[in-house]
Amino acid sequence: MLHHVFILFVVLVTSVSAQGMKIAVPTIGPEPGTSISTETGRAPFFLVFDEKGNFIEAIQNPARDQSGGINRTVVALLITHDIRFIVVESIGDKMKQALIDHRIDFVIKTGTAADAVKSIIEK
Repeated sequence: MLHHVFILFVVLVTSVSAQGMKIAVPTIGPEPGTSISTETGRAPFFLVFDEKGNFIEAIQNPARDQSGGINRTVVALLITHDIRFIVVESIGDKMKQALIDHRIDFVIKTGTAADAVKSIIEK
């Protein structure tokens, strides 16, 4: 019986956490139809979408021209905006580890920001 209660608890927590989820996508421009940037940490913008794929806002990346500490700056930006999921085209080992360390999930996709988010939501 205890095992079943735990499973129910996990299912409830998972469904609640998906509500209000924000998804970020590093892009080369501020519009949803813009391509995903090949450089996550140096992308000019992070586009933010809600859990239904609706575009919320474009945030300029403060780490774009930074010489060091890019991973820390990007992770801080994501956390400040309550983002726990990011779509990337490519990701370096340091950025990958920084996201993992801060429990920010990521997936690798190509194409436009809007299309990538839509493909994730439809799964």
